Amino acid sequence: MAQDNKIRTALEMIENYDWFWSMADEWRYDSAKAGMRRFVALVNTIEDEDVRKALRGLWSLRYEEASSVINGRNIDTSAQRNEYMVVLAA
Repeated sequence: MAQDNKIRTALEMIENYDWFWSMADEWRYDSAKAGMRRFVALVNTIEDEDVRKALRGLWSLRYEEASSVINGRNIDTSAQRNEYMVVLAA
């Protein structure tokens, strides 16, 4: 799989991940854990270290966004997200 396809797949995984699994039953927990493992395995196959860091950063950022929703906070992560996306677009 070419790097562009891997990046696209990783971004889709971030977008489609069940970020609210912690508020559900065990099946969703197991599914979320498996999804996270697939994401890590995919990102580890990407040769460019900056791209790997950007994808991991986007994953963490999305986690923070979901956590803030659960905790009733509102955070703006657009600047950080844009920085990561610039790295991926390069």
